[in-house]
Amino acid sequence: MTPRPDDQARTELRDLVAQANQRREQEHERIETEFWQEIDRLQKRYHGAQQDIADALDVKRNQVLRQTKRYRNADQDPGAVDD
Repeated sequence: MTPRPDDQARTELRDLVAQANQRREQEHERIETEFWQEIDRLQKRYHGAQQDIADALDVKRNQVLRQTKRYRNADQDPGAVDD
């Protein structure tokens, strides 16, 4: 059986868990951003692509619109269409 921890060990463990959790949240946000920015590019491929993406993701078309607007690059012009 492992020994019971003291207060210092518990505090250190909590700090390490908090750091690991913060790294996880940062990575999750980075991945979400990359995903929705890619979806934003893909929805401009042809007329009706946004609905096809929504169907593929099993979400409403409006959710695709909201998420792509939320994660759109600040330097990306919202009215611009890629060729």
